[in-house]
Amino acid sequence: MPPWTTKLLFLLSFTLVHLAAADPISQRTTNSSNNHIYILLNASTWTDAEAEAVALGGHLATIRNQAEEDWIFHTFGSYDNTQRLLWIGLSDRDRKSHFTWSSGESVSYTAWAPGEPNNVGSGEDYAAIFYPNHSQRNKWNDWDNRTSDPIGLPMNGVVEIIPPPPILAANKTTAGTLATTGKPATSNATGTAGIQPNLVPVEITPAVTITNVQGAVQLYWPISAAGYTLEATTNLAQPFTMFGYSEATNTALGIITVTITNPGDQMFFRLHKP
Repeated sequence: MPPWTTKLLFLLSFTLVHLAAADPISQRTTNSSNNHIYILLNASTWTDAEAEAVALGGHLATIRNQAEEDWIFHTFGSYDNTQRLLWIGLSDRDRKSHFTWSSGESVSYTAWAPGEPNNVGSGEDYAAIFYPNHSQRNKWNDWDNRTSDPIGLPMNGVVEIIPPPPILAANKTTAGTLATTGKPATSNATGTAGIQPNLVPVEITPAVTITNVQGAVQLYWPISAAGYTLEATTNLAQPFTMFGYSEATNTALGIITVTITNPGDQMFFRLHKP
């Protein structure tokens, strides 16, 4: 094959890949109910959409309740007068038959269509919301890694970006631990006395921010402390121990984030360097 032919084929292939990129097609839109930022991406596979979401500082959307489900569906399901299936961050690509959120949050809410997911562990690893004109609109189905559905409608990723909370109060602790409860903390045995009501975020050593958000607990610490392990206890008379959680790394902000969606009535956290 002549050299110029090879070059032409290469350029054609490159153009096709570029056209399939998961670029944003909507403006950043804030959901006033949770103050999270959402962006609709161009049609793409789930994996390309998740990669673009991470590059933008978030993940494909985590859905925690019916209100978030409805807002995403009504905002993006027929965006620009086009029926769309919406990729969300739920998949079992890492562990078959075990769906998890790409954000690392625990799964506390689902909205599968009847009989779904019907191909768990056999290739359909990614969840999307059905389009408005579908008989199961606003319900979820599991799909393979595709850019459109069988009738040609686009599969568009919905990015969710959670802005870091402002630090409203900062109290150093003698032991580097903090108690967080369902109610505003007032004191604990490690020296964080006098935390005032409504000033929930507290900075501890190493520099961790802990804040209660809609019944969940979010923890942030700098990437420079990536070698540390998060531990917890519900009673300071008992030792701190490791527990199940997933980390999300935001390189743009330089932080590691953990969200615990089912915290106990009282939990003490610390970062421990093994």
